[in-house]
Amino acid sequence: MRYQGEEALGLIETLGMVPAIGGADQMLKTADVRLVSYENIGSTLVAVMVKGDVAAVQASVEAGAAAAEEIGKLTAKNVMPRPIRGVGDIVSVHAVEGGDESNVGGPRPKAMGLIETFGIVFVLEAADAMMKAADVELIGYENVASGYISVLVQGDVAACKSAVEAGIKAVEAMHAEVYSSLVIPTPHHDLEKITQIYSLDNLLP
Repeated sequence: MRYQGEEALGLIETLGMVPAIGGADQMLKTADVRLVSYENIGSTLVAVMVKGDVAAVQASVEAGAAAAEEIGKLTAKNVMPRPIRGVGDIVSVHAVEGGDESNVGGPRPKAMGLIETFGIVFVLEAADAMMKAADVELIGYENVASGYISVLVQGDVAACKSAVEAGIKAVEAMHAEVYSSLVIPTPHHDLEKITQIYSLDNLLP
């Protein structure tokens, strides 16, 4: 979505992808805001940006920041009531097609399960355990940078919970650490605009 500074801008920034997605889900569910941009900045930092009126953006950012902090590490948050148009050009470099109302009223989104750890050896073990433990579909993979790697699965809520629990146990059995994990029972429909970036269908040659 092209952003030209016409509305207030809200941002959260996290260490890793999983807290960013969890934060984005809460931002979009809390107030009447539109998803504008999602950026993997590098060095493990990920940012989510929304627009709307000032009060809605403030409420959205507070909810998203709180959710992100529960999941992992929040590195920054901000509300810009009247950003100049040039700032909008920067934001739009990583614009996503958020706010598509075509999905509203459609099929309920499947639950989503996410695990983020350090290194491909551990994340592959987690993915294997997740897929074997429950009837879930592997829908995404991301190397955020600096060794932070994530996998995303979808299915019904119980299956995603079982899969995430199995993935965590598999990583910990290798004496490694899961940096963050999350199950979203009913993802906001705009999350698909983010998760499709990590779709294996898009990543495979």
